[in-house]
Amino acid sequence: MKADANKSQISVSTTSSRQVDVFVQFSGYKNWLKFFSERVALIVYLITAAGYVLTANYALSDGSKTLPLRPFFWTLVIETLFLITLRVMDDLKDVDTDILAHPERPLPRGLVTAHEASIVVHTLVAILLINGVVLAVVENLACGLLCIATTAYYYAMFKEFGCGHWLSARPILYIITHQLVVLLMVLFPIAAFWGADSLKDIRAWHAALLQLGGSFTFEVCRKLDPTAHIALATYLVSYGKAKTFLMILAAVLWGGWAAYVLAVEIIMWPVLGFLLLSVIVLFAGQRAPGTPLAEGEKAPKGHKLVELICTLVTILTMYIVPIKVWAEYPKTEMRFL
Repeated sequence: MKADANKSQISVSTTSSRQVDVFVQFSGYKNWLKFFSERVALIVYLITAAGYVLTANYALSDGSKTLPLRPFFWTLVIETLFLITLRVMDDLKDVDTDILAHPERPLPRGLVTAHEASIVVHTLVAILLINGVVLAVVENLACGLLCIATTAYYYAMFKEFGCGHWLSARPILYIITHQLVVLLMVLFPIAAFWGADSLKDIRAWHAALLQLGGSFTFEVCRKLDPTAHIALATYLVSYGKAKTFLMILAAVLWGGWAAYVLAVEIIMWPVLGFLLLSVIVLFAGQRAPGTPLAEGEKAPKGHKLVELICTLVTILTMYIVPIKVWAEYPKTEMRFL
């Protein structure tokens, strides 16, 4: 009996010690607030989410300026949560690379722990899945399923589809697989506003394709620094100027086609053409990708201007359909083909 009592005391003591260890190791709420202030660009995420949601409503509105408020705010919050979840997922997934290339970021410098980040990721995923179930009941089945599918796709991206090393060695496949989720992020609010039958409308898919083109272009154009750390494996350093330009050209062409179907080509085509021209000018005078800076040499800055131009073009891509409806220009009707 005495031995059992001693074992019980040891067990309680061990459990208590573990609980204290867990408590002591917790980074603290202030650290997590700092993490979110550093890594979660909430205003940018809201702008992006609102662009997707407004495009989803107005792409099928036939000129009507009506905006149903309940699905608007609900899908806006969910889309923002998607982007926040992606941010935490990416920071957790890329922590080893960031130790080399971005040691100043929260996870590499130990502001918060990877274990805590994993808990945050899975909590956000659970919240999104629950929202998908509720949407299926309250709104419509297609809307709920698309919310669940988008969440599942994000989680598959987080796990690198079970073939991370293979994908990392093939940057083109990597960017394609990681950008396709944009289609789901636009189709999801379309189903929320217009129901399951809306997914048969050609304009729904081209609204999603337009956003995919903008997102794909931004993903490549924001990484045009020829002196980027090799551990980052940017598309420019991995493939060189010619192939990187072809990737940007492909994204611009499918975005331009979607702009034609949505009858906003008179605005989008000149802007997309200007972006392509800026990339050509940049590459013409840019040093060979992957060439490190010599001691005392100034870092190149031309790519930052192209990144800014691409950012503005991407924002226009997100809002061009709502602008068309509210400004009633261009007058051309959206094309069903």
